[in-house]
Amino acid sequence: MHESNRCNVSQLTSLQRNEEETLATVRLTGALARQVVSALSDEYSSRILVSTVTKGKTVQEISLEQAIPLSSCYRKADELVEQGLLVVERVIVTMEGKRYAVYRSTFKGVKTTSDFGATTVSAELNADVAEKFRSKWSCLNFNSDRR
Repeated sequence: MHESNRCNVSQLTSLQRNEEETLATVRLTGALARQVVSALSDEYSSRILVSTVTKGKTVQEISLEQAIPLSSCYRKADELVEQGLLVVERVIVTMEGKRYAVYRSTFKGVKTTSDFGATTVSAELNADVAEKFRSKWSCLNFNSDRR
């Protein structure tokens, strides 16, 4: 664990804009790149992310649309939010006072490359949630041992 509680993403995770890429594209390395690759290789996580690219959805909507068991969908959505790959776009409150989070994928598209020593991920930010993404990642710390 980092010795400091200050925001220090740059040491282990690079969010660098490439001049040749669009403004909404970032280069991810380190812990964030590993989390993206891990999420995309998990069937349920990948389906949740794809389902929420163009429109925010509740866990119930995602579960029905993607045929993911509701409990698994809640667990995966929580993990993806914790990792910063999914954000809560808004919260809906019903007339009965029940709250439902509406989730949206942080990324619109992802490209990965690996030389078997390092994995690099280029991700196109979902423009609708890009600011929430930047806020989330600018204040997270990563453990260098985390894979």
